[in-house]
Amino acid sequence: MMPSKALLRERRALLQMTQHISKDPLLQCLVPRLSRSMATEISLPEFSNPSSGISIQSLPYTTAPPTRRVAPTPPNVLTTVYKFPSMEPMRFAFYSVNKLCLPLRRDILHRAVVFEGDATRQGTASTKWRSDVHGGGRKIRPQKGTGRARLGDKKSPMLRGGGVAFGPHPRDFSSGLPRKIYDLAWRTALSYRYKLGQLLVLGNDIDIEMSESRWLAQIMKWNHLGQADGGSLLIARNPPENLLEAFAGAEGHGRLKSEDDVDVKDLLKGGRIMIEKRSLDRLLERHSSDLNRTVPSAIFLTVELALAVKAHRHASKGQNHTSCLSGATSINGTSYVPKSIGSTEVTSQIPHEYADFQEQPGDDPDDVLFNTLYGVRTIQLNRPKKYNALNGSMIRKIIPRLKEYEKSALASIIIIGGAGPKAFCAGGDVSQLAKDIAENGEAGQATSKSYFGLEYQLDHLIATYPKPYIAYLDGITMGGGVGLSVHAPIRIATENTNFAMPETGIGFFPDVGGSFFLPRLEGFLGTYLALTSESLKGVQALYAGVATHYIDSSVLSNLTARLAELVFKDYDSLHTRLRIIDRTIEEFNTGLPHDEPPYLAGNLRLAIDYCFRYDNVEQIVSALEKERDSPNAPQQIKDWAKQTLDKLAEKSPTSLKVTLRQMRLGARWNIAETFNREYHIAAKFMRHPDFVNGVSARLIQKPATKARWQPPTLEGVSNDDVESFFRIEEGEDSLRLLTQGLDYDRYPFERYLGLPKEEHVGEMVGQKARGRREIVEAMVEAKEGKIGVSEKVEEVLGRRAEVNGEGKVVWKG
Repeated sequence: MMPSKALLRERRALLQMTQHISKDPLLQCLVPRLSRSMATEISLPEFSNPSSGISIQSLPYTTAPPTRRVAPTPPNVLTTVYKFPSMEPMRFAFYSVNKLCLPLRRDILHRAVVFEGDATRQGTASTKWRSDVHGGGRKIRPQKGTGRARLGDKKSPMLRGGGVAFGPHPRDFSSGLPRKIYDLAWRTALSYRYKLGQLLVLGNDIDIEMSESRWLAQIMKWNHLGQADGGSLLIARNPPENLLEAFAGAEGHGRLKSEDDVDVKDLLKGGRIMIEKRSLDRLLERHSSDLNRTVPSAIFLTVELALAVKAHRHASKGQNHTSCLSGATSINGTSYVPKSIGSTEVTSQIPHEYADFQEQPGDDPDDVLFNTLYGVRTIQLNRPKKYNALNGSMIRKIIPRLKEYEKSALASIIIIGGAGPKAFCAGGDVSQLAKDIAENGEAGQATSKSYFGLEYQLDHLIATYPKPYIAYLDGITMGGGVGLSVHAPIRIATENTNFAMPETGIGFFPDVGGSFFLPRLEGFLGTYLALTSESLKGVQALYAGVATHYIDSSVLSNLTARLAELVFKDYDSLHTRLRIIDRTIEEFNTGLPHDEPPYLAGNLRLAIDYCFRYDNVEQIVSALEKERDSPNAPQQIKDWAKQTLDKLAEKSPTSLKVTLRQMRLGARWNIAETFNREYHIAAKFMRHPDFVNGVSARLIQKPATKARWQPPTLEGVSNDDVESFFRIEEGEDSLRLLTQGLDYDRYPFERYLGLPKEEHVGEMVGQKARGRREIVEAMVEAKEGKIGVSEKVEEVLGRRAEVNGEGKVVWKG
């Protein structure tokens, strides 16, 4: 079967396009930039509402309740609006994926560039044709009866100043391109820049204080926007005189163009694109003819998610439904928030994935402080009087800021720490939750469940964060503070660190991802920490695997400044960046405390693994009693067993049994399933009386009293009672995670960061026959001389290996 004429025409056009690329100098310059980077596209995750089963793509995106059937609207993408020239983040803006997240179409971009180039080409020779000569058609002189030849009008070629019949004329080289194709090319070019992190949206009315080009060049250089980074294009609506003069003398660092003078070719050249938000909105609106509906304006969220809104009502079926959120309106179950654009107030739908992070009445604006130091972004928990206890207000600030940093090309490293000398974060603000449940019953339980949902969303976001995230565990780190830190690839302990999971003492369970983190500690150490709430202080957090580094608290500020000096290559992977940071942190290591050897080691560690290996709390208690009463056990082990039994006797029996079951099941859960399961377990603990009783007795009442557990003994908690906490009933909503498609069963970087684990030492022993000193030296070399490796390996070999008659180390198994 012969190909159709249309197919043959397409083939010829494609061949001509390829030949044109090889000849056009401009496209030869652009092709390398449009080849490798554009060939690797990342698919956009689909966000959905698990509770309803409705995809966001099916939600209507309108500024008012729709009166006619419209096409489904895809989800939005997040952009950050920066202040020029400081490039300090100001607020968020959301755009449809049809505007800033289109798939790559090189053929469309090529057609647009050729179209623009053809429109600028013309010849130089120019003669006037008859139609170009000014004048009427009246004859110059009479002709009939005079015997003279016909002369014609004043346009005649025979007259001076007349036209010519077929003289040279400027040639028009312009080619045609459908409007919809050209508009699609515009948005494709913007999407390409956005996906590479090279599209920086600026606030409106940009200006600089001085018009000196040298000053502008320094600004561009500091922000990685100057000549060394390929230069930048600044697009503005009405550029001020200062800015025009500065850019005129800053050749190579950047170009300044009005929004009316920019074309697709400009968007594809140079380093980064800086554009005023109003210019971006106008250009996107101008180039949206191929869309089958009007493109809505961007949705604003401030940096702290503080939406300045007014009460706004919509009539729907004759009724007004006002949301409990300040300034929000609910229409048929959909939340709307008024916003202002210019002098016109309109209403836009809050994107589903960010609807829970609005600032609420009573939120403290200063409970979290954010700062910028070159490529470092710092997050400081700022409730020192409350030991930086984590509450909903803080979570609603941290989540959107982390999403902002994730998209920002200027943010390289994120560091989280706590204000004050006592605590990093002493946990979640459970006292307020318990009071709310005691006063409001089911309504308080629903509020508490919502809080834990927000907290787990934040913890999962940290656990799957695509940029280097560092936690300073300088001070008390418990409960909610553990969730903010243990899932970070780099966790730095100091002499002030006090790590613990004390939830079983307040009628709760080790949440915030404890189901994932604790069972993956060596042996049954995680089970021991979860049931007993034993604390790890200072360097013990490093030896136990909770921390990856240990440095003195006095050098943390210097370390932050040093990390701010790091510059990564654009193509560096997260693994490469973390290894660079790991080596940088070691520069500040002053050694480990000589008088603090590993505490959970030797015979004590063997006793922990022996007693806490059982799947039944009663068996664990029985094993501890045997150790306490054994005449052959060392006194240290007897004292430890007695103290451990006393600790377990103070805990909630329900919490102990649920936690033990959690440790066994959590070893098989992946990171996403962990937080979803804990979300359901937390909701059921909110309905159990032990939570309110435990928090009231231990945290609210002064002085603390002994809690009255229900039931009061381990025997009163049946297996069915325990299993009910892990049973997900039909119709229960699931936790909506903010990171989709990224999951794992083991922490991706645990082998490369921190001290080696027992399994790693066992692998080294099994490689070939070596002496003890050789193994220690080999492990230290493999870890590039990391502080603490030799102490850890010596402890593991002393407990898990033995030396044979030939002086070689043999693993006990």
